[in-house]
Amino acid sequence: MAQLLLLALVFFVISTVFSMIGMGGGILYVPVLLFAGFSIKQAPPISLILIVATSAAALFTFWRSRKVDWKLALVIDPPTDVMAFVGGYLSARVPEAALQATLAGVLVVAGTLMTRRSSGQANARALPTGWWHWHRRFNDVAYSVNLPLVLTATALVGILSGMIGITGGIIKLPIMVLLCGVPMDVAVATSTAMVAVTATSGLAGHALHGVVQWRTGTVLAVAAVAGGLLGSRISVSADKGRLKRLFGFVVLLIAFRLAIGLF
Repeated sequence: MAQLLLLALVFFVISTVFSMIGMGGGILYVPVLLFAGFSIKQAPPISLILIVATSAAALFTFWRSRKVDWKLALVIDPPTDVMAFVGGYLSARVPEAALQATLAGVLVVAGTLMTRRSSGQANARALPTGWWHWHRRFNDVAYSVNLPLVLTATALVGILSGMIGITGGIIKLPIMVLLCGVPMDVAVATSTAMVAVTATSGLAGHALHGVVQWRTGTVLAVAAVAGGLLGSRISVSADKGRLKRLFGFVVLLIAFRLAIGLF
């Protein structure tokens, strides 16, 4: 019980800090659980419970501000959700070393994306043409979705999210902003909606094997949601871009630590 309360405090802090810079802490949930002694089979479903809870809480705020492009989500998210369920189900059949190596690789990608400087806005550009491009207008902004490319990428994100219990938002955001030209505020809100459904699908896949520790996940989810709500209301004077890059380097160090553990 003491360890669970300590973990709850850790997740409260992670969620608070990451929400200050406009992110969830889902990318760190599994590594922290691994360092706490949970196995690579136990940690992902617990992490998915936290991601479902925190993204659902954040979604309520975005929904009220009318930033979620529901039509975009309904078009590009189904492959992610289906593959998240498949990834969650297949995780029990994948060797632990392969799961840990995959997690380390995803953390490297996520940490690299976090350390990059960004203006936070999509670049203005002419909309590409072609039957495979879906032109979309939302909140008086037009953007174009390369459907074959984006649907393939989101399907890959889904299977990784379900299998290793990470939030796919940190990869979906660059897909929407860089590949589709979606404004950052709309991309963040829409990604949050998709992440909630994707995590639920992945959790369902894990639940079929009966390996989900619901009590642990629920306690930690309450702490993470509380931290997210607190962090979103705290005004920080520090440069959010600098904080994001700092935590990006932390994520890279964690990835290195997990990779070392494979040898």
